[in-house]
Amino acid sequence: MAPPPTLAAWRRVDRGRALADLTSEPVVVAPTDPCEAVDVGFRTRWTVSSVLVAPREPGGPHGLVARKDFLTTMTGRYGFGRSLWGRRPVAEVARWDAPRVPVSASLTEAAERLAQSDGYSDMVVLGPDDEPVGVLDPTTLMEALASELAHEASHDHLTGVPSRAWFVDGLRELCARAQRGEGAVVLAFVDLDRLKEVNDSLGHAAGDALLHSVAERLAAAALPGDVVGRLGGDEFALARLLEPQTAAAPWRSSALGLGETLRAALAASDPALPAAAHSRASVGLAVGAGPLVDSDRLLREADLAMYGAKKAGGDRVRLAGADLATADGRVPRQGRGDGARHDDDRGRAAEGSAWWGLEVHYQPIARTADGVAREVEALLRCRDDDGELGGPAEPLARAAAAGRALDLDLWVLAAACRDLAGWRATLGDRAPETVNVNLSPAALDEPLLADRVLRVLTEVRVAPGTVRLELSEAATDAQLARAQPALRELRAAGVPIALDDLGAAFGALRQVTRLPVDAVKIDREVVAHMLDDPVDALIVELVHRLAADRGLPVVAEGVETAEQVDALRAAGVPLMQGFHVARPMPPDALAAYLAR
Repeated sequence: MAPPPTLAAWRRVDRGRALADLTSEPVVVAPTDPCEAVDVGFRTRWTVSSVLVAPREPGGPHGLVARKDFLTTMTGRYGFGRSLWGRRPVAEVARWDAPRVPVSASLTEAAERLAQSDGYSDMVVLGPDDEPVGVLDPTTLMEALASELAHEASHDHLTGVPSRAWFVDGLRELCARAQRGEGAVVLAFVDLDRLKEVNDSLGHAAGDALLHSVAERLAAAALPGDVVGRLGGDEFALARLLEPQTAAAPWRSSALGLGETLRAALAASDPALPAAAHSRASVGLAVGAGPLVDSDRLLREADLAMYGAKKAGGDRVRLAGADLATADGRVPRQGRGDGARHDDDRGRAAEGSAWWGLEVHYQPIARTADGVAREVEALLRCRDDDGELGGPAEPLARAAAAGRALDLDLWVLAAACRDLAGWRATLGDRAPETVNVNLSPAALDEPLLADRVLRVLTEVRVAPGTVRLELSEAATDAQLARAQPALRELRAAGVPIALDDLGAAFGALRQVTRLPVDAVKIDREVVAHMLDDPVDALIVELVHRLAADRGLPVVAEGVETAEQVDALRAAGVPLMQGFHVARPMPPDALAAYLAR
């Protein structure tokens, strides 16, 4: 993850890009100009993606000639296009019904007009007098929209600092570095002592101003590489990676120094605030290092430490007893509380289904056209000592902490391949054509990823094309970039790759063009709100168009109602997954489901 943006970037009033900034200056030709003149212009002078054609009659619309389509026409199927079209007027090849959008429109409004038009063509941008001021390329529009939506999704609208989700992602990155021995993570959990009092006495406008001031002062206290965010309400947080400790600079002292710096910064007077609108803060600290450091645990411990500081009277700093590795890398015994396993317990690989009570269940993926299931997704499940079935979060976290994330993924892959072979033997043509298996983010860091995946497929004797690997939305840009050679090697061997939960983080839309993927899956939250949220409906439409343009199948996740199925079918999304189709089920139950 890149370092957090500066406060100036967070606090820009106009976070979106104006449509005018994306519009190229127009090149206008007369409708009577011969095609050969326009051909020469495209090939020697003009860099625009389209040119405008002046109206054929006064008051009429401008036409549009797209570079790519025009040059294809001029070349012709057998190379005689220029002979056939050279002397004919350009008006005959212009598109006179090209989509039009006012320059004052937002990026979302422009994208909606593009989605309503026929095809994926350039748009004519109109000025206040309805005269063209330029041409807008749809790819440029979609990239700008993705950036704008990503910013809105990852930042708190009131203060402009990153949101809780963005902060947690950054904290996880710092924890991953600490697990690799690069230092320790200190997390400062900051809670304002008087926000409710300010809101009640001076009004919410004063409370909002206080929150802005706090965000500004926290950003000023942050160092390059720190992660700052608003967790919600009056709670903020700052995370920092501390350098390896020494006898002169132990981590506990560095953490307490950071906490005191933040407490003092928020206790200082801000001239921009009314005197009665100030608030001191309670700061809770947690420090973690070594292979057991975990972002969720740091958040819990820092939160508890903060409440301890608040109960003690507020305006003070309290440090929790998080997992702190000693200078030689050993973990103190007192750091192994909360039921955590010891290193020797955590280091076990996924040798069989008894490892932490793991099971593999399967959820069908059906066609939106007729509801027939031709694919399944393998989902890890964990059964506790009481026989209750739970999700995979805990075993996945333990595997990642023990450096065995890929081991666990490969165990699921092998189980899914064996089950697929069994279904084919008993169900014949009714067996799934493809089984989707998830790759955890930590597995992407493994240098032998491709070799080990292909070895499993060879050992269980399953054709590579029958297994599709899904890339997690939790994977960072850095992990995806490092994994690209392995992903390309897998695709070259016939193993397709899917990009999971598209739309959850809007910046992931860019990954469709950057990563070697063969399928995309729309996030369940987008599907859940597509019927009542125009932005989510637009995301579904854009993902479908983006995928269709590249020949990629699209799966909508989290489908729960017939109305959602109808909307997805109308949007052209071919595949769906969710409770409306079927809940995840054990292998035997899936076989019975498919047989019916």
